[in-house]
Amino acid sequence: MTNRRVNALEHVVIPRLENTISYINSELDEMDREEFFRLKKIQGKKKKDTKEKELEEKKKREEKEAKEAGGEKEKEKEVESQGDLLNEGKDDDGEFLISALN
Repeated sequence: MTNRRVNALEHVVIPRLENTISYINSELDEMDREEFFRLKKIQGKKKKDTKEKELEEKKKREEKEAKEAGGEKEKEKEVESQGDLLNEGKDDDGEFLISALN
């Protein structure tokens, strides 16, 4: 009877347990690979989102700087268009004063 038990352990129970252990190990390895892939995907998405956000912020900054520069140019043009009233000779008050003196 003891030989039957030893044979059963050697040929049935032990191989079955070894197969179970190898199956569990392969499932754990597969789970590790899936988790690694998931982490890489998340990192890639974060990098992509960060780059897009940086580009958007840079574009906004450039637009803001362009508006500020455009506003300064408009002020300069306005000052230039006003000109020098004394040198133009088109001052209505000045003509009035000149005609009043004559």
